[in-house]
Amino acid sequence: MKNILLSFLFLACAAPSGAQVDEAELFSSPDVATQAADTAPAPADKRSVAFSGEVLLVENDVIYSSSSKNPLTSYLVGNLFLDARLKQGVKAFANMETTYRSDTRETKSALREAFLDFNVKNKVYFRGGKQVLQWGRCYLWNPTDLINIEKATFVRRLGYRDGAYGLKMHIPFGAEYNIYGFLDTGNAATDSDLGGALKFEFLTGRTEMAFSGWAKRNRRPVLGYDFSTRLGDVDIAGEYSAARRDNTRFLRDDSGTLDIVRKRAEWAQKAAINFSKGFRLGNYNDRLTVTGEFFYNQTGYRQNVFRDHSVYNYGSPLAALGPTGTIVPVTSGSKRDFLLGHGLYEPNYLSRYYGAIFTSVTRFIIEDMTLSANYIRNLADDSGMLTTGVAYKNMNDFSAGLLVNTFLGPGDREYTFSKAKFGIQATAGIAF
Repeated sequence: MKNILLSFLFLACAAPSGAQVDEAELFSSPDVATQAADTAPAPADKRSVAFSGEVLLVENDVIYSSSSKNPLTSYLVGNLFLDARLKQGVKAFANMETTYRSDTRETKSALREAFLDFNVKNKVYFRGGKQVLQWGRCYLWNPTDLINIEKATFVRRLGYRDGAYGLKMHIPFGAEYNIYGFLDTGNAATDSDLGGALKFEFLTGRTEMAFSGWAKRNRRPVLGYDFSTRLGDVDIAGEYSAARRDNTRFLRDDSGTLDIVRKRAEWAQKAAINFSKGFRLGNYNDRLTVTGEFFYNQTGYRQNVFRDHSVYNYGSPLAALGPTGTIVPVTSGSKRDFLLGHGLYEPNYLSRYYGAIFTSVTRFIIEDMTLSANYIRNLADDSGMLTTGVAYKNMNDFSAGLLVNTFLGPGDREYTFSKAKFGIQATAGIAF
């Protein structure tokens, strides 16, 4: 990891003296919480501190065809944002999130983001602290992103993603070239536990592309490439990553005994490609938007692990709560239980091939309402999920929404193994 530190120092010293950049563009992020900190900066000789927030009431109901008692959850999600603008372009931002569940009467709080922005003579820009980064160009699948600790979700996330802790660096070379870096200090007890990523981004014609690399101790380095361009009136984005060996943990069946391994595939590859187009409806351009995305995961499971109900021995036992309240080891069971119990299942990354389509219509019926219909499919096991809903938000920042999730396909597949048929989510909230 000393080489990573030296690379950061070298890049910081290599910034050209004439580089100028818009800070709002440099520190943009896909998460609304971070974007709240990137509004127009206060004058350099003034200080300002602003608080804002939002509260969201959620009702979730899951419907099973074989049960008359379907689980219902009610909870409240609140976020409080702090945005402090200091002198010389220094900025600070924090996002505190609190969730209250009515069924358990539990209140949980988490600091989603907390970071400090500063720069060296407006030539080298830094962001230090807990942060969500924009590292990848596709909408759902980002194979080049090994920095963020939480992946993007297919169903809209209520609340915000947890940030990764570290130091982000950006060196602009005019408008055509950029160097980005991130020193990952999260969970690092010693300097040898540090991780890091570097990206070189450049513009050629109408296409923006980047080459990147990621490294961490006890993990195989990952190389990445991403691009975005426009062909006619269609926006195209893509990502590709490769490693000499996959860093993901997998289930292995060793003659009837299940254990955890990392696959030894040569140059494990992942790729995603995204196509997006806006259509004119009525008097409005881009009122209808359609986005299609495909994902290839070379080391994904070839077979459907949820379909096998046989009993296996567990080489790595699971921990379960015994009848007396003590923790007892579980040494046998199904592949499904082993996969879920050891946290080996990651939604939308289980198999080799996936596809998704996202559609939305703004100004639906009334000015402030949006209709959406999205579909994701595991192309290897023929299961999928369809989400349809409406969302309303007016000028006073009151919002409301209704979303219906439908699980499609044969039983015991990725999107049907829970036996749920429908999920209904109603929300109401306000921002201030």
